[in-house]
Formats: sequence, structure tokens, C-alpha cells
Amino acid sequence: MGSKQIKLLMVPANGQISIGKAWAGRQILVEEVGNNEIHISSGRFMPDSQKTFHTQEAQTTLELFNEWESKKAAKGTDTKSLFASLKKKK
Repeated sequence: MGSKQIKLLMVPANGQISIGKAWAGRQILVEEVGNNEIHISSGRFMPDSQKTFHTQEAQTTLELFNEWESKKAAKGTDTKSLFASLKKKK
């Protein structure tokens, strides 16, 4: 485990602090533990809207799709006839 560094910061009137360039580009979680304490943790965090894609059910579905796809040969598309059929529908 690396050595701990302690940094004393003054929070200006706008409420923003800088924690240093070493943290640039990272996702961080700022957790209010109490009235006088916050914890800042680095990590990878997922929006609620994306959680459904990281379930066991979604993983199983993806594996089944990948298996199906590996057995199906990709076919070329005749783009001339495709565009011709699309023009007819207008």
C-alpha cells in the first residue's frame, strides 16, 4: 500500500476545490458521511440506466447471441437492389 498524503484545502465561496492533476479524467464518488465529513473514492461507476446491461441475464443473452452469430455466415448486401426497392416505396 502506498503512503498516505494529507492535503489541507480551503473551500472558496463557489464551493469548488481542486484535488490535483493526478485525478484528472478519473471518475470519483464524493460521499457525504456526516455534516463535517466527506469521502472521495476513485472508481468506475455506472449510471442506473446502464445497470440492466450488467446483469447475469444480459450476459447470458449476449453469450447466446455470440454463439448464434458465430454459426451464421455473414452475407453481402446487394446495395443497388436495396436502394432501388427503397426508392419504389416512396
